[in-house]
This record gives sequence, structure tokens and C-alpha cells, in this order.
Amino acid sequence: MKRLLATLRRWLNQAVPRSRRIKSVHSGVLEVTWQEGRKVLNSAHANYSYGPLHKVMRYGLLFTEPTTAGAILVLGLGGGSVVHMLRHEYQAPGPITAVELDPVVIRVAAEEFNIQPDATLHIACADAFAWVATAPAAGFGLIVVDLFIDLDLPAGLYTADFWQQLWRLLRPGGFVVFNTLISTPVWVERLEIHEYLAEVGFLVKDVEVEEFNRLLILRKPD
Repeated sequence: MKRLLATLRRWLNQAVPRSRRIKSVHSGVLEVTWQEGRKVLNSAHANYSYGPLHKVMRYGLLFTEPTTAGAILVLGLGGGSVVHMLRHEYQAPGPITAVELDPVVIRVAAEEFNIQPDATLHIACADAFAWVATAPAAGFGLIVVDLFIDLDLPAGLYTADFWQQLWRLLRPGGFVVFNTLISTPVWVERLEIHEYLAEVGFLVKDVEVEEFNRLLILRKPD
């Protein structure tokens, strides 16, 4: 009987995937779990990668041109969902730089989702708002901005300096995909974000996706 029970336990461990919970100073408690047959990364209240967020970002990238973008910048790595999508769904040939504040998130992306630095992927553990000020002008053809701490937007997204830095980093004809929430208005210089970005010079497409997400698709004119 003991041998039978041990065999059943081993079988259940293999048949039923286990969740993993990881504590982070920056992100609180993260959970790697399974949803609709796929491994996902969640924070306490939000999907960080490979779940509903994957669908949202997939839709946003439809409005851009990843295969001709050249170098791509991803601000907010999460579990690497966007990196995976760019490589495997779009076959984007250009180098990708991902900037992520939380070293625990970077470790989880490597251990659980096989997102690791290589010849075409550089991962910087840094504050995105400080990092963009150090990058060369016109260095990227596509920038993806997905900067959340659980459901909160960092204060840097409300500053003119950040968006002006993105304008500086983006080459003419390039795109920015900014993921935010319908329920969280973003104001910059006393203007709602889409109005401010239009004043900066971006061509702005404002899209509501799923039930909660809002995407701003920005293009820098040629």
C-alpha cells in the first residue's frame, strides 16, 4: 500500500503542475502558475506575462513593424512575454534590449521562461527612467513601454522628461507601444497623455483592449 501511495504521489506531481511563489522587494509576491494550459507570471493583482497581457501586447504590436524596426527596446521585462513574441511570432531580426528594475523578475524570466541574455538579447537590471537618459539618440525603431508595479504605474510615466527621452531614442518612422489602464488616467504637464504626446510630435493611436487595458500606439513621423 505504501509503495502504491508513493507511486500515486509521483504521478500527481507530474500530472498536476505546481505553482511557485517568489518574494520580491520591488514587486511583492510573484507567482508562477498555470492558466489555460500555459505557464504564466502574476503579481498579487495583475498578470505580468503570458496570460491576458500577452494578448494585449500581441494586439498592440499589430500596429507596428517589428520585422523592419531594427533595434528594439523593451521597458519592463516581466517574464519575457514581449521578447518571446517578438522573436517567435514576428521573427524580429534586430537586437533587443530589455530594461527591468527587479532582479528577481529577471531571475524568474530565466529560470521559468528561458529568457536569458544572448547575442541578440541584452537585459539591463536598471531603473528605466534613469536608463533612457543614457542611451544614444535615434537608437531604436520600436520601443515597448510596459512599466507596472502590480497595478500601479510608476511616477516617472507622469513626467515630461521620460516621454521626451523616448522621442530622442526613437528613430524617424519608429513606433512606441505604451500599455496602461483604462481606469488610470495619465497626465503630463497638465495634459492628458495622448494630448501631451501629440504636442511632443508623435502621431497617436488610442486603443482600448480587453476590459482593462489601454494602449497608446505612437509613431514618430519620418
